[in-house]
Amino acid sequence: MSRWTLGSRKDVKMRVSPTRLVVGRWAVGALAAGGMTLALGSVPVSAASSPKQIVQQAITASEAATAVKIVGSVAEGTQTISLDVSATTSGVGEGTIGIGKGVATVRLVGGTVYFMGNTKFWTQQISASAARLFVGKWVSTAATTSTGAPLAQFLNSGNFMKQLFGSNLENSKFVNAGTAHVGGKTSIVISAVGKGTKSEGDLYVAKSGPPYILRVSAVGGKGQAGALTFSQYDQSINVVAPSGAVDLDTLQSG
Repeated sequence: MSRWTLGSRKDVKMRVSPTRLVVGRWAVGALAAGGMTLALGSVPVSAASSPKQIVQQAITASEAATAVKIVGSVAEGTQTISLDVSATTSGVGEGTIGIGKGVATVRLVGGTVYFMGNTKFWTQQISASAARLFVGKWVSTAATTSTGAPLAQFLNSGNFMKQLFGSNLENSKFVNAGTAHVGGKTSIVISAVGKGTKSEGDLYVAKSGPPYILRVSAVGGKGQAGALTFSQYDQSINVVAPSGAVDLDTLQSG
């Protein structure tokens, strides 16, 4: 296994936390709710609900869903993150994550993250040496390691939703902006402006059935902007671990 050895095995870890980039300042200031304990997950929103109540119900329902597909991109300064993932609360998930020009196909199953990145992904996240060794190969690591955790967070739907909407609802002003269609479904559009910030955005909430969040878009200061769509709530997914993956944890401890 010596041919896999890098200059320093301790270098094999992600240099950025993709989740922090996606769920950081750009969305929290404008579209945020934390500490909610409302038991409204399956109750459709009503015409009498205030914009703030609709946001509360939507976040509660979406956080309680067992699975969701997330697609979109977020820019923060010169960094762009793109997502096309199916995430669950049961420890399995899969999809594609882009960080700048780097792209990785990722799977989470059995507490292990499997990923296969292109040359840019490995060069940006680790080093050119890592790119030469690992490009085009499946690599595995525990979901709790410094390498696996940033990727695994995208595939844990409950954790993702809580981080995305994990601030205080009182920090934003909400207004009803009418209706729109998202993925063939009618949604109620709630516009939000962060108090004392440059953040603003729109939350699209399913008008019928459970008030799931169907789309969120937001802009903020310092080049922060993005949009994410959410679909296929509560649909089960079957993730299979790829064969022949290089065990990164064994390399680092060898």
